Amino acid sequence: MQQVSQIDWDKGDKSGLVSIGSHKLYLSVSGPDRKPGQPIAILMQGLGSTIDEWVAVRGLVLPFARWLNYDRSGMGRSEGPDQTPTSISAASVAAELDILLENAGIKPPFIIVAHSWGGYTSREFLELRPGDIVGMVFVDCNTEHFFDNGTWGLNVFNPVLGDQDFFETTDLVTSHVLSEEQWKAVKEEQANPRHQATEAAEMQAALSDRLALVPKKQLEKQPLEDYPVSVIIANTPGDFQKMYHFGVATGNGTEEERVLFREYLDRWREMDEDWQRELLKLSRLGRTVRLNCGHNVQLVQPQSIVQEIRWALDNWDNSQCVMKPWGTWAVRIPDAGQVSEEKY
Repeated sequence: MQQVSQIDWDKGDKSGLVSIGSHKLYLSVSGPDRKPGQPIAILMQGLGSTIDEWVAVRGLVLPFARWLNYDRSGMGRSEGPDQTPTSISAASVAAELDILLENAGIKPPFIIVAHSWGGYTSREFLELRPGDIVGMVFVDCNTEHFFDNGTWGLNVFNPVLGDQDFFETTDLVTSHVLSEEQWKAVKEEQANPRHQATEAAEMQAALSDRLALVPKKQLEKQPLEDYPVSVIIANTPGDFQKMYHFGVATGNGTEEERVLFREYLDRWREMDEDWQRELLKLSRLGRTVRLNCGHNVQLVQPQSIVQEIRWALDNWDNSQCVMKPWGTWAVRIPDAGQVSEEKY
Protein backbone atom coordinates (compact mmCIF):
# COMPACT_ATOMS: atom_id res chain seq x y z
CA MET A 1 0.00 0.00 0.00
CA GLN A 2 1.30 3.43 -0.94
CA GLN A 3 2.50 5.63 1.93
CA VAL A 4 -0.28 8.02 2.92
CA SER A 5 2.06 11.02 2.86
CA GLN A 6 2.69 10.35 -0.84
CA ILE A 7 -0.94 10.01 -1.87
CA ASP A 8 -2.60 12.74 -3.90
CA TRP A 9 -6.16 12.34 -2.65
CA ASP A 10 -7.48 14.75 -5.28
CA LYS A 11 -6.82 12.38 -8.18
CA GLY A 12 -7.90 8.84 -9.00
CA ASP A 13 -9.40 6.24 -6.69
CA LYS A 14 -7.37 6.13 -3.48
CA SER A 15 -7.69 4.37 -0.14
CA GLY A 16 -5.52 3.72 2.89
CA LEU A 17 -5.07 3.87 6.64
CA VAL A 18 -4.26 7.38 7.88
CA SER A 19 -2.81 8.02 11.33
CA ILE A 20 -4.67 10.40 13.63
CA GLY A 21 -2.03 10.00 16.33
CA SER A 22 -3.38 7.31 18.64
CA HIS A 23 -4.45 4.98 15.82
CA LYS A 24 -5.34 4.85 12.13
CA LEU A 25 -8.60 5.39 10.29
CA TYR A 26 -9.53 3.91 6.93
CA LEU A 27 -10.06 6.56 4.26
CA SER A 28 -11.34 6.14 0.71
CA VAL A 29 -11.64 8.86 -1.95
CA SER A 30 -12.90 8.45 -5.50
CA GLY A 31 -14.68 10.19 -8.36
CA PRO A 32 -13.58 12.80 -10.90
CA ASP A 33 -10.20 14.41 -10.34
CA ARG A 34 -10.63 17.47 -8.19
CA LYS A 35 -9.75 20.89 -9.53
CA PRO A 36 -8.43 23.60 -7.18
CA GLY A 37 -11.29 25.17 -5.23
CA GLN A 38 -13.81 22.44 -6.05
CA PRO A 39 -15.74 20.92 -3.14
CA ILE A 40 -15.47 17.30 -2.11
CA ALA A 41 -18.46 15.49 -0.62
CA ILE A 42 -17.71 13.95 2.80
CA LEU A 43 -19.92 11.24 4.28
CA MET A 44 -20.70 11.26 8.02
CA GLN A 45 -22.86 8.18 8.46
CA GLY A 46 -25.19 7.30 11.28
CA LEU A 47 -24.78 5.51 14.59
CA GLY A 48 -23.41 2.01 14.12
CA SER A 49 -23.17 2.49 10.35
CA THR A 50 -20.13 1.83 8.17
CA ILE A 51 -19.32 2.92 4.64
CA ASP A 52 -20.51 -0.51 3.41
CA GLU A 53 -24.11 0.74 3.71
CA TRP A 54 -23.36 3.61 1.33
CA VAL A 55 -21.99 1.81 -1.72
CA ALA A 56 -25.14 2.50 -3.78
CA VAL A 57 -25.00 6.24 -3.04
CA ARG A 58 -21.28 6.29 -3.77
CA GLY A 59 -21.78 4.58 -7.14
CA LEU A 60 -24.37 7.16 -8.20
CA VAL A 61 -22.27 10.14 -7.03
CA LEU A 62 -18.97 9.18 -8.68
CA PRO A 63 -19.90 10.24 -12.24
CA PHE A 64 -20.22 13.89 -11.20
CA ALA A 65 -18.55 14.52 -7.83
CA ARG A 66 -15.49 13.71 -5.75
CA TRP A 67 -16.57 11.50 -2.82
CA LEU A 68 -14.84 10.85 0.51
CA ASN A 69 -15.90 8.23 3.01
CA TYR A 70 -14.13 6.81 6.01
CA ASP A 71 -14.82 4.41 8.86
CA ARG A 72 -14.98 5.89 12.34
CA SER A 73 -12.78 4.55 15.14
CA GLY A 74 -13.60 0.94 15.94
CA MET A 75 -15.75 0.49 12.84
CA GLY A 76 -15.19 -1.25 9.53
CA ARG A 77 -11.58 -1.18 8.38
CA SER A 78 -10.48 1.48 10.88
CA GLU A 79 -8.48 0.81 13.99
CA GLY A 80 -9.68 1.83 17.44
CA PRO A 81 -7.84 3.34 20.40
CA ASP A 82 -8.71 0.18 22.34
CA GLN A 83 -10.97 -2.86 22.04
CA THR A 84 -13.78 -1.57 24.27
CA PRO A 85 -14.44 2.10 23.46
CA THR A 86 -16.29 3.98 26.20
CA SER A 87 -15.62 7.67 25.59
CA ILE A 88 -17.07 8.24 22.12
CA SER A 89 -19.10 11.39 21.44
CA ALA A 90 -20.20 13.40 18.43
CA ALA A 91 -17.52 15.94 19.34
CA SER A 92 -14.79 13.28 19.47
CA VAL A 93 -15.89 11.93 16.07
CA ALA A 94 -15.71 15.45 14.59
CA ALA A 95 -12.28 16.04 16.14
CA GLU A 96 -10.97 12.79 14.66
CA LEU A 97 -12.28 13.71 11.21
CA ASP A 98 -10.60 17.10 11.54
CA ILE A 99 -7.26 15.42 12.26
CA LEU A 100 -7.81 12.82 9.53
CA LEU A 101 -8.33 15.46 6.85
CA GLU A 102 -5.39 17.52 8.10
CA ASN A 103 -3.00 14.56 8.19
CA ALA A 104 -4.11 13.34 4.76
CA GLY A 105 -3.71 16.84 3.33
CA ILE A 106 -7.29 17.03 2.04
CA LYS A 107 -8.21 20.67 1.71
CA PRO A 108 -11.60 22.40 1.79
CA PRO A 109 -14.16 23.28 0.57
CA PHE A 110 -16.36 20.43 1.83
CA ILE A 111 -19.98 19.44 1.28
CA ILE A 112 -21.12 17.26 4.17
CA VAL A 113 -23.57 14.38 3.72
CA ALA A 114 -24.90 13.34 7.13
CA HIS A 115 -27.29 10.59 8.18
CA SER A 116 -29.12 10.03 11.48
CA TRP A 117 -26.62 10.46 14.37
CA GLY A 118 -24.45 12.10 11.73
CA GLY A 119 -26.67 15.11 12.30
CA TYR A 120 -24.81 15.55 15.59
CA THR A 121 -21.32 14.62 14.39
CA SER A 122 -21.59 16.86 11.30
CA ARG A 123 -22.79 19.81 13.39
CA GLU A 124 -19.80 19.37 15.71
CA PHE A 125 -17.57 19.30 12.63
CA LEU A 126 -19.26 22.49 11.44
CA GLU A 127 -18.33 24.00 14.79
CA LEU A 128 -14.67 23.12 14.13
CA ARG A 129 -14.59 24.10 10.43
CA PRO A 130 -17.27 26.79 9.90
CA GLY A 131 -15.38 28.46 7.06
CA ASP A 132 -14.61 25.24 5.19
CA ILE A 133 -18.12 23.84 4.65
CA VAL A 134 -20.04 25.08 1.61
CA GLY A 135 -23.11 22.87 1.79
CA MET A 136 -24.79 20.18 3.89
CA VAL A 137 -27.20 17.38 3.05
CA PHE A 138 -28.98 16.03 6.14
CA VAL A 139 -30.55 12.59 5.63
CA ASP A 140 -33.21 11.99 8.30
CA CYS A 141 -30.97 13.48 10.97
CA ASN A 142 -31.27 14.01 14.70
CA THR A 143 -31.24 17.60 15.97
CA GLU A 144 -30.85 19.26 19.35
CA HIS A 145 -34.65 19.49 19.57
CA PHE A 146 -35.13 15.76 19.03
CA PHE A 147 -37.15 14.58 22.07
CA ASP A 148 -36.38 17.92 23.66
CA ASN A 149 -38.19 17.03 26.88
CA GLY A 150 -34.90 15.47 27.94
CA THR A 151 -35.93 11.81 27.66
CA TRP A 152 -34.44 9.74 24.87
CA GLY A 153 -37.07 7.51 23.35
CA LEU A 154 -35.07 4.27 23.39
CA ASN A 155 -35.39 4.18 27.17
CA VAL A 156 -39.14 3.90 26.52
CA PHE A 157 -38.97 1.77 23.38
CA ASN A 158 -36.52 -0.94 24.50
CA PRO A 159 -38.86 -2.93 26.79
CA VAL A 160 -41.22 -3.51 23.85
CA LEU A 161 -38.57 -3.78 21.15
CA GLY A 162 -36.67 -6.56 22.89
CA ASP A 163 -34.11 -8.45 20.83
CA GLN A 164 -35.14 -8.11 17.21
CA ASP A 165 -33.26 -7.66 13.94
CA PHE A 166 -33.93 -4.11 12.75
CA PHE A 167 -33.18 -5.07 9.15
CA GLU A 168 -35.63 -7.97 9.26
CA THR A 169 -38.45 -6.22 11.11
CA THR A 170 -38.41 -3.09 8.93
CA ASP A 171 -38.28 -5.12 5.68
CA LEU A 172 -34.82 -3.87 4.70
CA VAL A 173 -33.85 -7.46 3.90
CA THR A 174 -36.21 -7.40 0.93
CA SER A 175 -36.33 -3.67 0.07
CA HIS A 176 -32.63 -2.76 -0.11
CA VAL A 177 -31.06 -2.14 -3.53
CA LEU A 178 -27.60 -3.59 -2.86
CA SER A 179 -26.16 -6.58 -4.64
CA GLU A 180 -26.04 -9.89 -2.78
CA GLU A 181 -22.32 -9.43 -2.14
CA GLN A 182 -22.75 -5.85 -0.92
CA TRP A 183 -25.58 -6.83 1.44
CA LYS A 184 -23.49 -9.69 2.81
CA ALA A 185 -20.72 -7.20 3.67
CA VAL A 186 -23.22 -5.01 5.56
CA LYS A 187 -24.55 -7.96 7.55
CA GLU A 188 -21.08 -9.27 8.37
CA GLU A 189 -19.98 -5.92 9.71
CA GLN A 190 -23.15 -5.62 11.80
CA ALA A 191 -22.35 -8.99 13.40
CA ASN A 192 -18.73 -8.08 14.16
CA PRO A 193 -18.29 -7.93 17.98
CA ARG A 194 -15.91 -4.97 17.65
CA HIS A 195 -18.56 -3.10 15.67
CA GLN A 196 -21.21 -3.90 18.26
CA ALA A 197 -19.06 -2.56 21.12
CA THR A 198 -18.48 0.70 19.26
CA GLU A 199 -22.17 1.02 18.36
CA ALA A 200 -23.15 0.57 22.01
CA ALA A 201 -20.75 3.35 23.02
CA GLU A 202 -22.12 5.65 20.32
CA MET A 203 -25.68 4.98 21.41
CA GLN A 204 -24.77 5.79 24.99
CA ALA A 205 -23.52 9.19 23.81
CA ALA A 206 -26.66 10.20 21.87
CA LEU A 207 -28.48 12.12 24.60
CA SER A 208 -25.34 13.96 25.74
CA ASP A 209 -24.59 14.83 22.11
CA ARG A 210 -27.98 16.52 21.76
CA LEU A 211 -27.48 18.51 24.95
CA ALA A 212 -23.95 19.53 23.91
CA LEU A 213 -25.27 21.23 20.78
CA VAL A 214 -27.82 23.42 22.57
CA PRO A 215 -25.45 26.04 24.07
CA LYS A 216 -23.59 26.43 20.77
CA LYS A 217 -26.70 28.07 19.28
CA GLN A 218 -25.81 27.25 15.69
CA LEU A 219 -29.41 27.62 14.58
CA GLU A 220 -29.36 31.23 15.76
CA LYS A 221 -25.97 32.10 14.24
CA GLN A 222 -26.71 30.82 10.71
CA PRO A 223 -23.09 29.70 10.18
CA LEU A 224 -23.55 28.53 6.58
CA GLU A 225 -24.85 31.94 5.49
CA ASP A 226 -25.92 31.48 1.84
CA TYR A 227 -24.59 27.96 1.26
CA PRO A 228 -27.12 25.23 0.44
CA VAL A 229 -28.72 23.04 3.10
CA SER A 230 -30.93 20.11 2.11
CA VAL A 231 -33.02 18.27 4.70
CA ILE A 232 -34.32 14.84 3.69
CA ILE A 233 -37.11 13.63 5.97
CA ALA A 234 -37.95 9.92 5.91
CA ASN A 235 -40.55 7.92 7.84
CA THR A 236 -38.56 6.62 10.81
CA PRO A 237 -41.68 6.54 13.03
CA GLY A 238 -43.07 4.05 10.50
CA ASP A 239 -40.07 1.80 11.15
CA PHE A 240 -40.74 1.92 14.87
CA GLN A 241 -44.42 1.15 14.28
CA LYS A 242 -43.38 -2.10 12.57
CA MET A 243 -41.00 -2.84 15.42
CA TYR A 244 -43.75 -2.19 17.95
CA HIS A 245 -46.08 -4.70 16.30
CA PHE A 246 -43.29 -7.27 16.18
CA GLY A 247 -42.47 -6.72 19.86
CA VAL A 248 -46.10 -7.02 20.92
CA ALA A 249 -46.53 -10.19 18.85
CA THR A 250 -43.48 -11.60 20.59
CA GLY A 251 -44.96 -10.75 23.99
CA ASN A 252 -42.53 -7.97 24.91
CA GLY A 253 -43.42 -5.25 27.41
CA THR A 254 -46.17 -4.74 29.94
CA GLU A 255 -49.39 -2.99 28.92
CA GLU A 256 -48.13 0.17 30.66
CA GLU A 257 -44.85 0.01 28.70
CA ARG A 258 -46.75 -0.49 25.44
CA VAL A 259 -48.97 2.52 26.18
CA LEU A 260 -45.89 4.65 26.86
CA PHE A 261 -44.32 3.41 23.60
CA ARG A 262 -47.42 4.46 21.64
CA GLU A 263 -47.50 7.88 23.30
CA TYR A 264 -43.86 8.53 22.41
CA LEU A 265 -44.40 7.29 18.87
CA ASP A 266 -47.36 9.64 18.44
CA ARG A 267 -45.20 12.51 19.69
CA TRP A 268 -42.48 11.53 17.22
CA ARG A 269 -44.90 11.46 14.28
CA GLU A 270 -46.31 14.84 15.25
CA MET A 271 -42.98 16.62 15.70
CA ASP A 272 -40.48 14.83 13.44
CA GLU A 273 -40.76 17.18 10.48
CA ASP A 274 -40.67 20.29 12.67
CA TRP A 275 -37.58 19.01 14.48
CA GLN A 276 -35.72 18.34 11.25
CA ARG A 277 -36.81 21.52 9.49
CA GLU A 278 -34.99 23.43 12.23
CA LEU A 279 -31.80 22.52 10.34
CA LEU A 280 -32.80 24.91 7.57
CA LYS A 281 -31.91 27.76 9.94
CA LEU A 282 -28.23 26.98 9.39
CA SER A 283 -28.42 28.85 6.06
CA ARG A 284 -30.49 31.32 4.09
CA LEU A 285 -30.74 28.79 1.25
CA GLY A 286 -32.38 25.47 2.00
CA ARG A 287 -34.97 22.95 0.97
CA THR A 288 -36.69 19.90 2.40
CA VAL A 289 -37.47 16.60 0.74
CA ARG A 290 -40.11 14.29 2.21
CA LEU A 291 -39.90 10.57 1.46
CA ASN A 292 -42.24 7.67 2.16
CA CYS A 293 -39.43 5.19 2.85
CA GLY A 294 -37.97 4.29 6.24
CA HIS A 295 -34.91 5.67 8.00
CA ASN A 296 -32.22 3.91 5.95
CA VAL A 297 -32.67 5.95 2.79
CA GLN A 298 -29.15 5.04 1.64
CA LEU A 299 -30.23 1.41 1.31
CA VAL A 300 -33.63 1.81 -0.35
CA GLN A 301 -33.70 5.18 -2.17
CA PRO A 302 -30.06 6.17 -2.76
CA GLN A 303 -31.07 8.25 -5.78
CA SER A 304 -32.96 10.65 -3.49
CA ILE A 305 -29.77 11.41 -1.57
CA VAL A 306 -27.76 11.77 -4.75
CA GLN A 307 -30.32 14.26 -6.10
CA GLU A 308 -29.70 16.48 -3.07
CA ILE A 309 -25.91 16.18 -3.31
CA ARG A 310 -26.14 17.34 -6.90
CA TRP A 311 -28.43 20.21 -5.87
CA ALA A 312 -25.96 21.26 -3.17
CA LEU A 313 -23.06 21.18 -5.62
CA ASP A 314 -25.03 23.18 -8.18
CA ASN A 315 -25.69 25.87 -5.57
CA TRP A 316 -22.49 25.91 -3.53
CA ASP A 317 -20.84 28.87 -5.21
CA ASN A 318 -23.35 31.68 -4.81
CA SER A 319 -21.08 34.19 -6.47
CA GLN A 320 -21.15 32.22 -9.72
CA CYS A 321 -24.80 31.11 -9.65
CA VAL A 322 -27.95 32.97 -10.56
CA MET A 323 -29.61 32.63 -7.18
CA LYS A 324 -33.30 32.30 -6.50
CA PRO A 325 -34.68 34.53 -3.73
CA TRP A 326 -33.68 33.46 -0.25
CA GLY A 327 -36.10 31.10 1.35
CA THR A 328 -37.03 27.50 1.80
CA TRP A 329 -37.84 25.09 -0.99
CA ALA A 330 -40.11 22.15 -0.36
CA VAL A 331 -39.96 19.15 -2.67
CA ARG A 332 -42.01 15.96 -2.66
CA ILE A 333 -40.44 13.01 -4.43
CA PRO A 334 -42.99 11.27 -6.67
CA ASP A 335 -44.03 7.98 -5.09
CA ALA A 336 -47.10 5.83 -5.53
CA GLY A 337 -48.76 8.39 -7.79
CA GLN A 338 -48.06 11.48 -5.70
CA VAL A 339 -47.74 14.75 -7.57
CA SER A 340 -44.42 16.57 -7.48
CA GLU A 341 -44.56 20.06 -6.10
CA GLU A 342 -42.06 22.81 -5.48
CA LYS A 343 -42.58 26.11 -3.71
CA TYR A 344 -40.47 29.04 -2.66
